[in-house]
Amino acid sequence: KDKARITQHISEINLSDSNSILFFGTKAQQQLTTISDSMLEGVRNKDMGAAGKSLSRMVTAIRGFDVEKLDPNRKPGFFARLFNKTKPVVEFLQGYEEVRQQIDGISIKMERHKTQLLTDITSLDRLYQANLQYYHDLELYIAAGDEKIKQLDQQTLPALEQAATQSEDMLKAQELRDLRSVRDDLERRVHDLRLTRQVAMQSLPSIRLVQENDKGLVNKINSTLVNTVP
Repeated sequence: KDKARITQHISEINLSDSNSILFFGTKAQQQLTTISDSMLEGVRNKDMGAAGKSLSRMVTAIRGFDVEKLDPNRKPGFFARLFNKTKPVVEFLQGYEEVRQQIDGISIKMERHKTQLLTDITSLDRLYQANLQYYHDLELYIAAGDEKIKQLDQQTLPALEQAATQSEDMLKAQELRDLRSVRDDLERRVHDLRLTRQVAMQSLPSIRLVQENDKGLVNKINSTLVNTVP
């Protein structure tokens, strides 16, 4: 299958058409650029700090809740007795209601963060697979370009050089110069594709890093909602 695609890409190279060389492999490059841009835009727009802040507010709210106030045997202080302050249990329940409302509000926000993170994790999986596919596509274009250069170096150019040497026809000499120029253009184009392939390879661990950070945050949110809040 790959050999058939390489052969197809080789057939796309028209040595008499400059645009054929200049735009060789650009389809794979553009697809990779588009998907990389979408990844960066998603990361840029994602407020990772918001989920972390919600977790911090949750911990602060829970830590600030004084359970010791529930102790019915706790003796009121001097000022509490003096001003006939509310009984400990009633005071505890009032404080509990305030904290409960605060925790409920934060929990709702954390659930929203978790939903968004889970969506992002799935999207990053698709992005990773797409990057792999574009990386493979670039490999095929590079292989096709290398094969065409090899054909030029080993067959076409030597034959034309011999013909130009044996003939005094100036057009043959110009044709040889033009073909050498086209060959060099193709080599530069293949080099550019190699650089794009390197970018694709470097994107793969970056995608996984962002995904792992998302997973870690989802685990923290789950643990807080399931274990800490109750």
